[in-house]
Amino acid sequence: MQAHYFIGIAIPEPVARKLAEKRTQWKMRSHKKYTKPEDMHITLLFIGDDPHGEIGDAAKALEEIRHAPFNLTLDGVKTFGNPATPRIVYASVADSRELAELQSDIREKMLQFDMNPDQKRFVPHVTLAGKWAGGDPIDVRMELEPLSFQVTEFSLFRIDPIGERKYIPVSTYQLREG
Repeated sequence: MQAHYFIGIAIPEPVARKLAEKRTQWKMRSHKKYTKPEDMHITLLFIGDDPHGEIGDAAKALEEIRHAPFNLTLDGVKTFGNPATPRIVYASVADSRELAELQSDIREKMLQFDMNPDQKRFVPHVTLAGKWAGGDPIDVRMELEPLSFQVTEFSLFRIDPIGERKYIPVSTYQLREG
């Protein structure tokens, strides 16, 4: 099986721990998968596999991205799919011009490679639960008080579906004025 990659922002450990604690308080039993705190992230661009061996060059190209650090706020809980039986439950990200610009610059930088990155509309989020397990619809009120943190870096991640940690940073890039 070929390795798959994405570019994302790791959620700082204290914030990820709070998200996991809140999810535990909701007593969710509706999904097959619950994201571990150390794997919580915001995907900026899903790349997928590397059919032409370009991941090293892509990692080097990401060094050219220049953005100042910025703040983000997780501002609620939403779902993908039917709200009563959602495929995904996630922490939503408040609108951020800086995040949108960073994502756009990364997408533009990756267009020079033949890796076929995801072209779907960017919906920044932190997945909390995935893969509906069946059974009764969700009847839990999932609320989240705003959680803010500073984004100082982003990473190129390799996906390890069978590892203890599912998302392994390959390269990490510090945000700085450019």
